[in-house]
Amino acid sequence: MRNRPVTIKDIARRLGISYSTVSRALSSRMSHLVKEQTRLLVRRTAAEMDYSPNLMAQAFVQGTEGVLGLVTHRIGQEFTGRQINHLVRAAAREGYQVLVAAVSSRTAPSGKIESVQRSGPANRSGPADRSGPADRSAQVEQAEQFMHLKARDVDGILVQALGDASESARIVHAVGGKLPVAAIGYAVDDVSSVLLNPAPGMRAVTEHLIGLGHERICFLGEDPIGSDGPRSYVTGYRSAMRRHGLTPRIVPVETESARSGYHLGRALRGRYTALVCCSDYTALGVCRGLIESGVRVPDDMAVTGFGNCEVSAYVRPSLTTLSIPFEDMAARMIQGILRQIRGHPAPRRSVFKPRLTVRASCGAVKTTP
Repeated sequence: MRNRPVTIKDIARRLGISYSTVSRALSSRMSHLVKEQTRLLVRRTAAEMDYSPNLMAQAFVQGTEGVLGLVTHRIGQEFTGRQINHLVRAAAREGYQVLVAAVSSRTAPSGKIESVQRSGPANRSGPADRSGPADRSAQVEQAEQFMHLKARDVDGILVQALGDASESARIVHAVGGKLPVAAIGYAVDDVSSVLLNPAPGMRAVTEHLIGLGHERICFLGEDPIGSDGPRSYVTGYRSAMRRHGLTPRIVPVETESARSGYHLGRALRGRYTALVCCSDYTALGVCRGLIESGVRVPDDMAVTGFGNCEVSAYVRPSLTTLSIPFEDMAARMIQGILRQIRGHPAPRRSVFKPRLTVRASCGAVKTTP
């Protein structure tokens, strides 16, 4: 039995060709320098020999400094995907590759390394569900992914935090003090953390609607009163309403679900004059439900979202929303972990705020043709 990994030199010896030819044939950037027949032969042989590229060696050859691991969840969500994309880009600017390890779901165990995103030179931040078996499964998977990344000799680990109460102890135990760690999404004790505080943004969008003359304003989202989670989306909305002597109204909705928003839009017509939604997807679903019910947006009811997803600027009416500083948050997170890698202390907590982006759905501006 083979007791060491297959190398490029092993492939070269089997085929009787040079090491450099094999290296070029397996390179995504240099394979065009090798004849197609040779390239296909090399790749087929590499598969037969169960060859796996050495990430650290690749980083050296490509002139990058090293490899960072990223433990993530819900990789298909646009919010999470945009966050990952900016983290990979920020790492690339510093000469690092990113190896992404995804928790497969919040309900099923045994997550696996999903993909490697090459970054060579060239929050969820709302309340977490803390109680069910899905969370326990995600916690186990997260710990497993830390172990997988440690085995791949990464220089440090980034984590999109789950937000549960035991996360700090779990992460500290998993890395054993041997790797720098930085978290994004939730504050994790004893770990450098980058957070989004949505409360100021929600306060700003609610104040904006009140300034337009609205008084019956409903928030569509979670009400985490009594939880031990971070400051929530609803906090800013509630404080703005009470500041103006208005009664807060909160209707629970499945976060980032256009379908839930759609059904609520059909059900809430006529009951309020404005809706503050916890996500753009909820808001887009609400607009569709309202319009199908004969309610004009924004003439009869104003609607706002959260996240500024790409499509929000191009629907009719375009969506007033809160923009998240993904790029700045990613840059701060990468700076923090690189400081640790280089032996310097990193900030324990960096907090960012969303920015109000006013468009047509609130009635403040006209929809352009």
